[in-house]
Amino acid sequence: MAKTLTLTIVLTLTLLAALQQTTVAQKLHVVGDGLGWIVPPGGPIAYTTWADMQTFTAGDILMFNFTTGDQDVARVTKEAFDNCNSTNPIWLATNGPVNYTLSSGGDYYFIGTMERHCFFGQKLAVKDVTGAPAPMAPPPPPSPRVPTPPRAAKTYVVGDDLGWLVPPGGAIAYSTWAYNKTFFVGDTLVFNFVKGVQDVAEVSKAAYESCDTTTPITVLTTSPAKITLTTAGDHFFTSTYPRHCGLGQKLAISVMGTTSSPTPPPPPLTPAVPAPPVPPMTYVVGDDLGWLVPPGGEVAYSTWAYNKTFIVGDTLVFNFKNGTQDVAVVTKTAYESCDTVAATTVLSTSPAKIILTTPGEHFFTSTYPDHCRLGQKLAINVTGTAVPPPSTTTGSPAYAPGPGGPAPPPTSSAPSKSITSLFSVTYLSIAIAFLL
Repeated sequence: MAKTLTLTIVLTLTLLAALQQTTVAQKLHVVGDGLGWIVPPGGPIAYTTWADMQTFTAGDILMFNFTTGDQDVARVTKEAFDNCNSTNPIWLATNGPVNYTLSSGGDYYFIGTMERHCFFGQKLAVKDVTGAPAPMAPPPPPSPRVPTPPRAAKTYVVGDDLGWLVPPGGAIAYSTWAYNKTFFVGDTLVFNFVKGVQDVAEVSKAAYESCDTTTPITVLTTSPAKITLTTAGDHFFTSTYPRHCGLGQKLAISVMGTTSSPTPPPPPLTPAVPAPPVPPMTYVVGDDLGWLVPPGGEVAYSTWAYNKTFIVGDTLVFNFKNGTQDVAVVTKTAYESCDTVAATTVLSTSPAKIILTTPGEHFFTSTYPDHCRLGQKLAINVTGTAVPPPSTTTGSPAYAPGPGGPAPPPTSSAPSKSITSLFSVTYLSIAIAFLL
């Protein structure tokens, strides 16, 4: 009897130790964050962008926030995901909110099965989920906290070139802009807008979430409106114009620390070490989206160009359907007014290749009626110089189209800089049909 009891205790302790060693951390991902699980305003780019910002591991949990009766969520195969076929889902939930655990590595596909929700962009692909992480190691002993040295105050232009307006793709535009930025007390936000059609209001969290701007903290009506962040914590901004907040003209940021301490003197100058030359790169504009009238408006190409660094010698490739699209090089004024009468260059054969031979701002659009106004436009800034650019003769044009022009620089040894594709071609034709 004693031997049996001893053996039972040993086995129990062994099992508990094994369970303790295999315990892994779970991370909760709220799908779409504040957007929730709905038919997104700008099409599937909303959930594609959200997923690109996450790192998924087996054991993590997806939380789908939706209103029961208005939405649902189903896990489906890739084929069903591509075709918006909800006939035989792997898993279906109709009561929100609901959690789904990523039980193993691999790819997961989710759609909304109601009416045409999937076709309008209520779909999420969670790809490359890594296997279960290694067992959690005991935490290291705490180390003495070293205070972070203060930095000089910064000035941020809200939305950068997008400015402060009702964004084409909804609130995700300003969420994307604020992502990865660290705001400190003493920093300044600059809101650029058209006076008389926009304003900027600082509001409480409750007012931000409900879009109730009847009692704002501050309202500024003259552009550019400059707001200095004087307190740490969460800050919320929107517009008091009717429906602007509900359509996505809203920004939430978290302000940390302080920059009020004196800035330490700069270190002694050291001889500059020239950076190694950067080989020319080839960028496919829009990646798999191609060059067309984007479903979500010009935010699609603004998002594509975001965080890319274009250098003299790089090549842009515009892929489009001959006879239905073209690409025009225009001035900044023509880009902003969508007046393509006096385009610098017009290329009508796909793929159209343009070599960036001069630094500065470059603007591209389409000469087809209404295409520019509906968002088929791209603005980029070209800086620096890559490895010695391809030799050109005196008086050569600023843009070298292909295949009729000079061959683009070789790119076989340079890594591709394309990002995860924004849309499936299958849905683009559907979405474009609704827009045009």
